[in-house]
Amino acid sequence: MRKTQSREKQAEEQKSHIRELDRIYRADGRANETAEGTERRRSEDRLRIIARRNNMSAEETQRRHSDDRLQANARRNSMTTEETEERRSEDGLRIIARRNNITAEETEERRSEDILRTIARRNNMTAEEREEAF
Repeated sequence: MRKTQSREKQAEEQKSHIRELDRIYRADGRANETAEGTERRRSEDRLRIIARRNNMSAEETQRRHSDDRLQANARRNSMTTEETEERRSEDGLRIIARRNNITAEETEERRSEDILRTIARRNNMTAEEREEAF
C-alpha cells in the first residue's frame, strides 16, 4: 500500500514539476522548441531532481516523507465518499494493470470485452449446457 502511495506521490511530483517547467519554458520563450528538445531538457531536469534528492540528509528525507504523508492524509480527509470510492476503484485498476503491464484504460476495455464474450457465449448455449456450466 505504501509502495503504491509512494509511486503515486512520485508521479504527482513529476507532473507538478513538469507543469512548473512548462511555465518557466514558456516564460523564457521556449514554447517553439522541438519535442525532442523539450524531452531532453525534461530528462535532464529529472536527473537534477534525483541528484538533489540523493544529496539530502537523512533528516531532510524523513521530513519530506512526513510532509508527503501529511499532504496525502489532508487530501484524503477532504474527499467525499464518492471520490474515495472512485480513488479505490482506480487504485484497484492500477494494481491490476501494473500486474499485467497495461494501462488502466486497457484493463477496463479488456474487462468489458470479457463480459461481452461471456454474454455472447451464454446466448449461444443450449439450456442443458447452461445448467452444466453454472
